[in-house]
Amino acid sequence: MPSLGSSSATLVAMTETALSHNYLSKLSVSVVLYRGNLDHLRATLCGVRDAIVPSLQEARVYVVDQSLDDAYSTDSRALCTQIFEEAPVAWEYLKLDHNAGYGAGHNAALQRDLGEYHLILNPDVELPTNWLADSLAFLDAEPDIVLFATRGKNSQGEEEYLAKRYPTVWVLLLRAFGARWLKDRCKEQLDHYEMRDLSTQPVAHDVPLLSGCCLLARTEALRAVQGFDERFFLYFEDYDLAMRMRDLGRVVRFGALQFVHHGGKASKKGWRHILWFTRGGVRFFSRWGWRWV
Repeated sequence: MPSLGSSSATLVAMTETALSHNYLSKLSVSVVLYRGNLDHLRATLCGVRDAIVPSLQEARVYVVDQSLDDAYSTDSRALCTQIFEEAPVAWEYLKLDHNAGYGAGHNAALQRDLGEYHLILNPDVELPTNWLADSLAFLDAEPDIVLFATRGKNSQGEEEYLAKRYPTVWVLLLRAFGARWLKDRCKEQLDHYEMRDLSTQPVAHDVPLLSGCCLLARTEALRAVQGFDERFFLYFEDYDLAMRMRDLGRVVRFGALQFVHHGGKASKKGWRHILWFTRGGVRFFSRWGWRWV
């Protein structure tokens, strides 16, 4: 596996606020951008700010820009300044000179000074104000947990089922591209993969895999596995990370908390996403074992 950040782009424009070397806080956060919806980004960053301010003495936020779009970079940087300028939050805007993928973007932040816990966050996730404080309190009480997630709902308030069992090729193809009638006919298989049997009560469940849109990791463990494998450009890098971190401790989904995720499915985003999804799936199964049906 390549070393952490081995293919990450050079930092072209970095520091927005002066931050001390070897700084260690309770929490650090990384958000990776690629020409996404700025209204969603605003909601994400405001949610992070509002969750940090009442809960933590110190926190650090890294916004990693892989857009390769000067106008988008100008707008997103200005948005960060507006949101964080009066908050007691140390932050950096990292503008990369090429887009090496989702995992590589987060790895660029992992090479910086991090907190005891590190939050890996999509720019289309809204956190309720209590999410960080309650999540960190839970992890403080459970030192054997290395990777943590909660429930997520989409914009319509529907459960997203972000914890997963190990997939089969058939289930992934069915879930991404299957017709509605075929999904209905194979509902039991899909429900099993999506772990729909997990309780929505305030209990913790050890799970095999977690979606990467909102992951809270113990930084020591995250660095021990060298972060994301950057050979995954987009899709399955989160599953691969969960598989590797399971060797160091527990991977857990906590049912008491939830957030809102505005993201979509690969099949609805065009042929490039379908290609990245397919390549990621092949790489994941080639590493961890093929299961067909």
